Amino acid sequence: MRCIYVFVLLLLSMATALPPGRAAGSPYDTAELVSGYMTIVDEKGGVIFQTGLAVHPGDEFIDENDRVYEITAVEGTLAKARYVRDETYSQSEFDAIPVQAPAAPAQPPLIAIYHTHTDESYIPSDGKATEPGNGGVMLVGDSLAKRLEELGFATDHNKTLHEPHDANAYQRSRRTVMKLLERKPVALFDIHRDSAPQNIYNTTIAGAPATKILLVVGRQNQNRETTMAFARQIKAAADAKYSGLIRGIFIAHGNYNQDLSPRAMLIEIGTQYNSRDAAERSAALFADIVPAILNGNQQAVGVAPAAPDGAGPAHYVQPTASIGRDILVIAGALIAGAGAFLFLSTGSWQEAKSKLAQFKAREFQDLLWFRRKRKR
Repeated sequence: MRCIYVFVLLLLSMATALPPGRAAGSPYDTAELVSGYMTIVDEKGGVIFQTGLAVHPGDEFIDENDRVYEITAVEGTLAKARYVRDETYSQSEFDAIPVQAPAAPAQPPLIAIYHTHTDESYIPSDGKATEPGNGGVMLVGDSLAKRLEELGFATDHNKTLHEPHDANAYQRSRRTVMKLLERKPVALFDIHRDSAPQNIYNTTIAGAPATKILLVVGRQNQNRETTMAFARQIKAAADAKYSGLIRGIFIAHGNYNQDLSPRAMLIEIGTQYNSRDAAERSAALFADIVPAILNGNQQAVGVAPAAPDGAGPAHYVQPTASIGRDILVIAGALIAGAGAFLFLSTGSWQEAKSKLAQFKAREFQDLLWFRRKRKR
């Protein structure tokens, strides 16, 4: 029976070695630079993207003009990328995004707003880049909520603190997201600010100072394609109403709790070097595009089934076969490893088969003896 115990221990040890992206709230979610920023250049050395978020090979960036780049190499704070294609959008893709069960006609649709990094601030307005317990980014969230309410939406702006700003911040905010989902919001926005150079985010819209906005999609998420469709829909609506407001979509090595809802989006509004006033204005401009994203879509698309009373939120999460696939891979690896070990230890396949037959006979004898002993 000892061999069986060893086999189980090996299985468990290999299961814990699965890629971290499989686990919700992966530590990769908080991968930001302690200071400075990443610069991403194309094949000719031209700068295409700068951000305070960490960058990994395989990440992608869709720029303002819908050109898609893939990160191919990272050295320190410099990353190289190659042009992949021009992004295209289709209404059928947007229509496929699952939505919450619609609220009763008398109730306006609810939008949830929260902040994983509640300490993030804007230096020109707040005097510092971070303010634990009172980050300026929460005032930007207020501006978003205020404008949404003026447009007829209900809002739940949750200001639960998730500090410190460390590797567990997304695990803490995950609990907040699950609490927000109990109210069945039609969308959830996690509002941040970046730490890239000021000129990257500076912009003027309708003659007034504003900041650009970056959408972030986690690629360690089984619902990535659905989240990407939502991000594309947001960008298309913003491009039509306020050209230049969305600086791009960053498909990053993380999860960002986007596995919990098909309409969860991480939004970077400006950088620490922009004024908070400009960021608040952009938040209000972002709110202006929400009706085009949500109202019409809710009328046109199929609705995810509502949860029974008391059964929790009606948010929709696509099923995934990754767990079963991982178990098969682990089992296959164990079988192959055991076979290789037997061959190396015996010197021939014939001898290995003989050892295996002896093992089976001995284990079954032990099992029968154990059962007989229990019957007595």
